[in-house]
Amino acid sequence: MSWAIYAMRGPGGVRRLEDIPEGYEPPSLGTADEVVAVVREVAPDVDASKRSWLRLKSDEYDVELTIGKGVDVRDLTFYLNDGPRSIPLVMEISSRLGVTAYDTESGNFLTEESKPPVPPPLTDDEIKANKPKWWKFGRS
Repeated sequence: MSWAIYAMRGPGGVRRLEDIPEGYEPPSLGTADEVVAVVREVAPDVDASKRSWLRLKSDEYDVELTIGKGVDVRDLTFYLNDGPRSIPLVMEISSRLGVTAYDTESGNFLTEESKPPVPPPLTDDEIKANKPKWWKFGRS
């Protein structure tokens, strides 16, 4: 399960996603090439073969980053998949781009202490649907 972090230059003082005024248009962060160059400063091994979907992967982090398909980049979405350095990496990239990173689960801005969401427990129906049938195990 990945964890989505949304980042943009918001209006001053906004601490939660829900406080962003409706219809707010974030200012440009630069062109896609400029944003990729900043990301490359932090993670030189970034896979930018698809400009709108960047992959940042190492032994320390596994992050995917969408920057959109337009010429100008106005916001970013990070998908944290794994790794102890994923949050610091996202925070460093966000800092260099001058954006605020928001945890989409809680709506709060991202901090070093932020934790990924915990999936809710399975319902009885979900447990029944995922329970292997006895005949699939074979018989001896």
